[in-house]
Amino acid sequence: MQVDQTSTIWLAVGGILVFIMIPAIGMLEAGLVRRVNVINAMSKGLMAFAVFLPAWFAVFPLYYHGVLSDGFYPTGEGVGVPMYVYGFFIGAFGAVTLALIGAGAPERLKFGGWLIFSLFFSLVQWPLVSSWIWGGGFLSNLGRLLGLGDFGVLDFAGGTVVHAYAGLAGFIITLLLGPSLRRTRLLTNGGLSPLIYKEHIEYKYAELQYAILGTILLYFGWFGFNGMSTVTVSEQSQYSIGNTAIAGSLAGAITALLSRIHEKTWNPVAIMAGLLGGLVMITPLAGFVDIWASYVVGVLAGLVSYYGMKFMERYYFIDDPVGSLPVHGFNGILGSALVPVLAKPGLAPFAGLIYGGSPAWLGVQLLGMAIALSFVVATTYVVTLLLVKAGFRATTEEELVGLDVVDHGVERP
Repeated sequence: MQVDQTSTIWLAVGGILVFIMIPAIGMLEAGLVRRVNVINAMSKGLMAFAVFLPAWFAVFPLYYHGVLSDGFYPTGEGVGVPMYVYGFFIGAFGAVTLALIGAGAPERLKFGGWLIFSLFFSLVQWPLVSSWIWGGGFLSNLGRLLGLGDFGVLDFAGGTVVHAYAGLAGFIITLLLGPSLRRTRLLTNGGLSPLIYKEHIEYKYAELQYAILGTILLYFGWFGFNGMSTVTVSEQSQYSIGNTAIAGSLAGAITALLSRIHEKTWNPVAIMAGLLGGLVMITPLAGFVDIWASYVVGVLAGLVSYYGMKFMERYYFIDDPVGSLPVHGFNGILGSALVPVLAKPGLAPFAGLIYGGSPAWLGVQLLGMAIALSFVVATTYVVTLLLVKAGFRATTEEELVGLDVVDHGVERP
């Protein structure tokens, strides 16, 4: 097999763009946590490189053998992308997922515990789940296995494999770690509601400029994330890029307006949540839908991101400063579920329901998502519970001082 030069360059550049998203996630978290945990937040991003990539390149050929041929990922008759270039592109998605989980579970898991979880994630958990859908695994052939036709779980660039995965895993870790000490004291002794706490107390202790810059860099990298997941340069590429730009931007505008209506201010955290939520929801759809669908997705994502965050802040006693569950979890799940509804014939392998497609595909998609995400939730729960029992949850004293000092020996003036 010969090298498909155009596709190889396309994926190499795409992997580099996705790579930029990993430190950007660290900046996003650093801008939304207490100042005594900023270095810890950004260090977790560094370890998403340092732990995941060596592990991934060691195990990638084992998990993805179903889509590889003679050391290549085939892109046409007798041509393909060299295996390790393709592996780099896919691996960057895995490192992003790990960084997102870390951002969704900040401030209370000590660095040693995070490294242990990262090893499990890198060697077992993410390679398994991603290969089930992207590596020719059983979820990509679920319809055939169930006798429902050729339908399988489709995920263009990671609605389930990256975002719903990270949102739910981060939620489970945060749930088991429990609320932060500062939040507990203010809410129980100070008589503050979770929503007032979030809007008027927590943000005062954050460095929002880091979060804003992190969001901008994430948006930049997302064009490699979605735009180059076509693998080859084709007509589909214009849809994956155009849909990404429209959905992310429109959702940000929606949340900006909602914050002005409800909060009487242009809340920068709401705007960031909308931008990212729109990018998340369009991710599993980007190359499968017509341009008009991105406008629908943008509006839906804006509503889900804004009201999802408010719901979590008002009714759930849990720390999620980056909005990982509503922004990534909710939007990732809804976007993935919409694939069999909005998929356009000619762009996707099957027609969505609005084009007269089969309801069986929707059933297969939802069942496959449930299987993959149930595995993520169950395994994350077990590993995190073991870490908590082993003493990797920060103590009261450690939490007060902050993980920058406790884990990294860095004390800010």
